[in-house]
Amino acid sequence: MTREPGSGRAGGIAGGTAGVPGSHAGSTAGVPGSHSRYSGVPGPRARRLQEALAVVRERGRASRGEIAQALGLDKKTVSALVGELYAQSLVEGAGFRDSQAGRRQELLAVRGSHSCFLGIDLGATHILGILTDLNAAVLDRLYFEIRPGLPAELILSQLRSMARSLLASPKAASPVRGLGIGVPGFVDPAQGVSLVAENIPGWKDVRLREILEDELGVPVEVDDCSRACGRAERWLGMGKEERDFLLLDLGYGIGMALYLQGGLYPGSRYKSGEIGHTVVKLDGPPCSCGKRGCLETVASGKGIARAAAAGIREGRSPVLSGLTHGNPEAVTAQDVSVAASMGDAFAAGLLREAGGFIGVALANAVNLLNPALVVIGGGLAASGELLLDSLREQLSRYAMMGIAEDLRLELSGLGPEASALGCALLAMERVFRP
Repeated sequence: MTREPGSGRAGGIAGGTAGVPGSHAGSTAGVPGSHSRYSGVPGPRARRLQEALAVVRERGRASRGEIAQALGLDKKTVSALVGELYAQSLVEGAGFRDSQAGRRQELLAVRGSHSCFLGIDLGATHILGILTDLNAAVLDRLYFEIRPGLPAELILSQLRSMARSLLASPKAASPVRGLGIGVPGFVDPAQGVSLVAENIPGWKDVRLREILEDELGVPVEVDDCSRACGRAERWLGMGKEERDFLLLDLGYGIGMALYLQGGLYPGSRYKSGEIGHTVVKLDGPPCSCGKRGCLETVASGKGIARAAAAGIREGRSPVLSGLTHGNPEAVTAQDVSVAASMGDAFAAGLLREAGGFIGVALANAVNLLNPALVVIGGGLAASGELLLDSLREQLSRYAMMGIAEDLRLELSGLGPEASALGCALLAMERVFRP
């Protein structure tokens, strides 16, 4: 496990109950609405506090007048709300702005040092954990590489160790109010259970909330890692300005987050966004889901690596063979990208083919949902223009006229920490009313 410098259902796996001496874990006292999961929906006053705080967060800096206008409240009510937010140290002064009436308006900002949150992204090849303040500024981070196929018990042990380390981080100058965890596969966020993760043997009905809350003493929220990426995009990235957008998460697997009419669409049982299991190649390679020709089999990091390994065994890519020292099983999608940049025609062809399949699947999603924006994120998005150009070409070819013309396609600017950030933000939703 590596610490990097900070920058601005029964039958599951059992867990221990050891405490965390010296951690900054604290109660959620003083956080408006923070009791919601345990004692029902917050009362009207707490909701208004959350909403006022959310206006300040979304705008970065906001005046009392802007809060009043955004919430449809009178200035006296807003002044009282702001007074409570000040008393709880949730906001601080952020300068003044001249107004047309001639009076200078005080600007408010979220007081980042009020509290801290943890976000942990459990991927197929890594565990990444971050510690953030209330403004989602990253204070500390830990990274641990894992090999696909490691047993569930070992991965869970590493996850718990990472959470304990971040809780005890000396960079947490204020109480840690919650932990959000993103996991691949099907998740029941309401129960805090990871139902199944295809890439982790034995990982089924893991009661992450129960296990970790007992051990760590902080509230724990759980969601799908692609939805976590989408949440980060909605709060911090390009999704801030759009009510309807899709986040396409390209990595070892392929997932999607759907934001429709301004909110996350989870599906009837939290299983939305499985674009990786849409069939794009009839009678294609077998998929771990039991079907054949799913997008993940031909265009994910896992699928690209599988095709590259076959090419190495057949002697079709001396460059890839050299990069992996002749070991086909060691090849990764990143190796394919490197080989393509070195002029390897076989590797370049793999990326073009993958991008084309992704473009076709994305066109189907766009035709169905008509979003204003598609954001491309995940590690595979860094594979270069060969994949992305092919994606754009097929998207343009198969998306309907009148839909494609109004669609923005953008690369995420949140980087490899997007899912972990989204997980921390998931925990913060106990403070900020969405």
